[in-house]
Amino acid sequence: MKTLFTFLFFPFFVFCQTVAERQKIANSYNQTEIANLMKSYEAFSIVQQKRIDEYKKLHPFVESEKMSLQRIEDDGTPIFYTTFNAGSSRTIGTNKMYPGGTLGLNITGEGMIAGVWDGGKVRDTHQEFTGGKIALSDASATLSSHGTHVTGTIMASGFSPLRKGIAYGAQAKTYDWSSDYNEMLAFGSAGYLVSNHSYGYIASSLSDSKFGQYDTSSIQIDNASNANPYYQICVAAGNDRDDFAIAQVGNKAGYDLLTGFATSKNSLVVAAVNEVLNYANESSVVMSSFSNFGPTDDGRIKPDIAAKGVGVSSCISSGDASYASYQGTSMAAPAITGMVLMLQKHFNNLNQSDFMRASTVRGLICHSAKEAGLNPGPDYEFGWGLANAELAANIITNRNVSSVLEENTLNGSQTFTKQISISSVQKLSATICWTDPNGQTNVTGDTDNRTPRLKNNLDLKILKDGNVYYPWKLNVDDPTSAAINTEENDVDNVEKVEIPNAEPGIYTIQVTHKGSLTGGSQVFSLIANATNGLSLNTRDFDKDNSIFIYPNPASSILNFIVKNNITISTITINDISGKEIYKSGNAINNSIDVSNLSSGVYFVTFKSDTSSVTKKFIKE
Repeated sequence: MKTLFTFLFFPFFVFCQTVAERQKIANSYNQTEIANLMKSYEAFSIVQQKRIDEYKKLHPFVESEKMSLQRIEDDGTPIFYTTFNAGSSRTIGTNKMYPGGTLGLNITGEGMIAGVWDGGKVRDTHQEFTGGKIALSDASATLSSHGTHVTGTIMASGFSPLRKGIAYGAQAKTYDWSSDYNEMLAFGSAGYLVSNHSYGYIASSLSDSKFGQYDTSSIQIDNASNANPYYQICVAAGNDRDDFAIAQVGNKAGYDLLTGFATSKNSLVVAAVNEVLNYANESSVVMSSFSNFGPTDDGRIKPDIAAKGVGVSSCISSGDASYASYQGTSMAAPAITGMVLMLQKHFNNLNQSDFMRASTVRGLICHSAKEAGLNPGPDYEFGWGLANAELAANIITNRNVSSVLEENTLNGSQTFTKQISISSVQKLSATICWTDPNGQTNVTGDTDNRTPRLKNNLDLKILKDGNVYYPWKLNVDDPTSAAINTEENDVDNVEKVEIPNAEPGIYTIQVTHKGSLTGGSQVFSLIANATNGLSLNTRDFDKDNSIFIYPNPASSILNFIVKNNITISTITINDISGKEIYKSGNAINNSIDVSNLSSGVYFVTFKSDTSSVTKKFIKE
């Protein structure tokens, strides 16, 4: 089912969830659904084991990290796994979160726990893992330098300072890749937040149709993600782009190489780039020679994010003081796994026992990325760009003050709106991300099927004065072309709108959906920020109780009650596009005549000399 990759090492972060915090998350899950998924997979595994045994009788080979038979497809195709093999923290900016870092956060990942699945046993006696940092969580007996290196990249303690892990204060529960799916379900259902998977299919053994395909492994990731909404799965993109013995590499010029886990909708798929010590602009980020490019067959933006994957030095399994420098997307993925732990710990520090849903941390990482690649916006090479822990951490710090980071539920036929404002010309960005239900697998042998695998099709727009700003999207049939933002995106479950030179004023973030929603509703995460900060405290119209409006919906007269002795100086009404359609310096008897308005959603803003409150109402 999967293929192993080799990755680089990072110095910092991962650990600090209490048992009570994990239990709180676990109690929010449908444990019956998780048990049913496990039972279904056990039946699947019995059938698969029979197929594998028969295959091995006819095709003898030696099992290893480089070649491990994991599944036989219905058409008889064998699926083999293989591994994908202190500048990491600087490259993605997590060093700024450390004690002494410029953000003043003093975060090491202490108290957090990562799951690590890989090709074998991690050397838990290594000097980087002393003090009980590693919990060997299955019966694997064969030591793995790859697995040890990956785990060290996430959370090595820094006994060797140059090999310190990204979340160096964290711990890890480690497993080999046998029975990984059911182990992942159990791990997620226990309330843990993130796991790393630096392995995947052996590309040279695949038919062309398997590349980019949404398949059994993709569905497993999406099922596990939906059953455990706080659990983020991080996946290596793979290392096949420089292997010209693989026909797909030449046929697609390095594009359309993602497989298995990496074509799922709810994973964080990580590309490998060179070290970036001083980011100046997009040209500072240099793609590795091997990192696999997207797209998925339906054109989704994958990989999601990029991190250092070249020349990563970390611990290995040959001795308790042994280290080596590896490269691969296997080295890039654990950097992002560590980053997830660091960001979750920062959020938890500011919000008592709460953590972010996976859709929130995934959306935040994509939203905050530094530009990379030849053109503005995302691409099928770097994804959303170079991971940027500094901006992501600042968005968390300024949540509900000058940035938006929230989790909402969109019900069927509902329109969600939120107003924000800026006071000067600056870049304005908003992102939505949701954990989408599993889609339908491709038919075996079906090559480049463009049918969207998206189940719940949410749509993000930003509106102002009659202008509509759309999210980025890519062209699956021309993967080298620049992203566009002139129409809706109907394939991705991460959507981002960027306005590079937004004029001062009030903007409306709008989220709607097409078709029906599986289950009748969809939880989504919303992230928004501006270069110089947003104005939110006067725009959170659904939560401000200083002014009450009624009736709502209104047919002809909208009444209002003002509390706290506030003197209203101006009343304005804007339509759903942000266009001002009514303005008055006073209102007789605290009422507004709305009889001339067309049916729809509107925003009424009450301004005083010192504040402003906006309320949403519906005109019947």
